[in-house]
Amino acid sequence: METSSITSKILQILSSRYDMSCSLEELTQLIIPNDGSSILSGEITATEKENQAAVLETLIQLDSQGLIFLDSDADRSVITTKGMLKVHNRILCN
Repeated sequence: METSSITSKILQILSSRYDMSCSLEELTQLIIPNDGSSILSGEITATEKENQAAVLETLIQLDSQGLIFLDSDADRSVITTKGMLKVHNRILCN
């Protein structure tokens, strides 16, 4: 999946959950759904690890741009006001 697509999906998901934080696993599942087989087996597949790595890399970039706050200790992300403005800029311009 393309990085810009992941970026926009992360911002959309976090903006729709403005009052909540999301974990890396939650975001990855919402952005790149899997077949659910790992949930049954309790193991993370190589593909899921790659997907999580792509999402984490994007989260780090968004955090450095000030669009989200990434709490690496708690493994949770929330959108910032700057991120909300980026997602909803058309509303403010009209």
